[in-house]
Amino acid sequence: MPQLKIICLAHPATWSNAVQSSSSIEQKMLALKPSSRSWVNLNAERGNRQGIYKIEMLEKQNCIFARFISESEINEDHPCLEKLLADDNCLPENVKIPTQVPSALKALLFFDINEGVCYVYAPGIAPKIESVFETLESLEKDTGMPCKTAKVFEWEESIVTTVTEVARKEGFAPYKVWADLETVNITAEGDLDHNEKWKKMESAVELNTWRTVAYVKSSKSGMFVFGLTKRFKKGLSMPGIDPSLPVEELFNRILEMRHLMEKALGCDVRQYCFPQHVLSQFTR
Repeated sequence: MPQLKIICLAHPATWSNAVQSSSSIEQKMLALKPSSRSWVNLNAERGNRQGIYKIEMLEKQNCIFARFISESEINEDHPCLEKLLADDNCLPENVKIPTQVPSALKALLFFDINEGVCYVYAPGIAPKIESVFETLESLEKDTGMPCKTAKVFEWEESIVTTVTEVARKEGFAPYKVWADLETVNITAEGDLDHNEKWKKMESAVELNTWRTVAYVKSSKSGMFVFGLTKRFKKGLSMPGIDPSLPVEELFNRILEMRHLMEKALGCDVRQYCFPQHVLSQFTR
């Protein structure tokens, strides 16, 4: 399922102090090349390669768009068919055992240099967040933008009720809920706002039993679905995204998700990730 992670690259005060000119950082990012630390190194050891492999500017959105890829180590515990046959002496002599290939995963990175926020969108299974953070650290060496204290935005369970209220006001309707009631799983899908039987059951389902809640809205560009799920460390999901959707429109949807979450939180995601104040090192 397509997933979204919002990463606040640094405390707002730290970011504004270090990034005096967003245009300078943007130019350095657009100048990244295969020899840069944050670029994927095809000559590196297989199973450990990761990094950016394409980068451009989205002019209308004023953001840097980068394509990211990472691969996992070869798992010897999952041999190929030929290897299993060979172990049982059943592989014909003229058949070779193929070399194992490490699996690779892609993600789209959207950088708002003015705010110091990176949006990580994975169209399928997401790369390990650790690999993204390692590339961010390399980006800091390449461009000078602070990333060492970056934090992933993760919402709290108590916010779900508020998100539902905000989503309804913004034209969304809840369309799917999955709850785990120990010995019984409940899945509700459809026009939940206008189903009286579901409304009666909804009031009986406690907040801590639900696993996934999703919302949907129709627009000229098609159906927009987003969800909150516990399965991915309090993550955000974006099911039903058309692969042919323009990158610019995808980014607009990502920003809309942030807008909904911030209205529910009552604060900026950066403030939510970095609630503490920066003291004397930024004051004189």
